[in-house]
Amino acid sequence: MKKVLILTSSPNAGGNSNTMASAFEEAARKEGAAVTRFDMNKVQGAGCCACMACRKTADWCVLKDGVGEVLDAFRDTDVLVMAAPVWWLDVPVSLRRFVERWHGLVDDAFTSRLPAGKSAVLLLSQGAGAESFQNLPDRYKEMLEWLGVKEFHAVRHCLSEENPIRESGVLEAVAKLAQTVA
Repeated sequence: MKKVLILTSSPNAGGNSNTMASAFEEAARKEGAAVTRFDMNKVQGAGCCACMACRKTADWCVLKDGVGEVLDAFRDTDVLVMAAPVWWLDVPVSLRRFVERWHGLVDDAFTSRLPAGKSAVLLLSQGAGAESFQNLPDRYKEMLEWLGVKEFHAVRHCLSEENPIRESGVLEAVAKLAQTVA
């Protein structure tokens, strides 16, 4: 049984990225996966403060807060799913805090401290067309590769205002992806 960690970052519970996350969660559970889900807007904690304790006195981020708990869950999961709207060229700060703390997941030589074999999925919804923000998934893929995550998938829901999520075919693609990776 695979462990799936789903992180959402939209303050709109019924919004597109949360709907994508729910479609992934439902399909993963049907495949028998154990799913843990965090709404990063409700997780208390900070991004990386560059204290360097993870390099000098510990082998993991030393900040003890909600984001640290999510990092611990990431260490123990098989599949990381991040669902987010695209705002101002990136994902919301609620998710970025978690990503910043990845700094503590590699050593000085950028060798990952995570167990091998993890997969990652990025679910994005944006108002702009497909030609906009094309590099966003590639940036996250590169960061995840530094952490040793070799299998990466991205699903983008573009033109969200004119292309309703439930009519777009995106949810079906998300569910199919969940069946594959979970």
